[in-house]
Amino acid sequence: IMSKLSPSNNINNLVIIGHMGSGKSTIGLYLAKKLSYSFIDTDELIVKKIKMSISEYFKNFGEKEFRLIEEKTILDLLDKNTKNIIAFGGGAFQSFRVRQSVKKNAISIWLKCDLKTLAFRCSRKKNRPLLQDKNIKSVLKELNKLRADNFAKANYIFNVSKKTKSKLTNEIIDNLNLNENY
Repeated sequence: IMSKLSPSNNINNLVIIGHMGSGKSTIGLYLAKKLSYSFIDTDELIVKKIKMSISEYFKNFGEKEFRLIEEKTILDLLDKNTKNIIAFGGGAFQSFRVRQSVKKNAISIWLKCDLKTLAFRCSRKKNRPLLQDKNIKSVLKELNKLRADNFAKANYIFNVSKKTKSKLTNEIIDNLNLNENY
């Protein structure tokens, strides 16, 4: 499904956005292998930079401070035009500057996933700073209210619910007219 932003002609960078638990890293990594692109997880990149877990960083310095580092990391990354598949953290696409840069330097894909599936996936992982000691479903509902409008600005939207990794990846490749290993 095409959405509002017209895609930049730059297939050098594919950016994958969506809520935590929507499969950004899993699908991104799988897609990168199939296309011979490099895979970058912005959260992992930031962890290397700040030398602590994101949860720890949130506790010590707060979310606002984290978002500034995240924004700078992403803007630097998108400046380099190499064949990257970049998985963003769930909140990264909230930044206007990030969205502008993505629009110019990449093609964006929103992995849209129903909240029930997200809640189930997130309940199995303990490394989600925004979910700590909270009701997962209600937090995700709130985050969805905040983020869905921006996610919807992606060039492409794929519904990930009930799809296997390979089915979804093939769907992305077909829809974006990407050739495997070119």
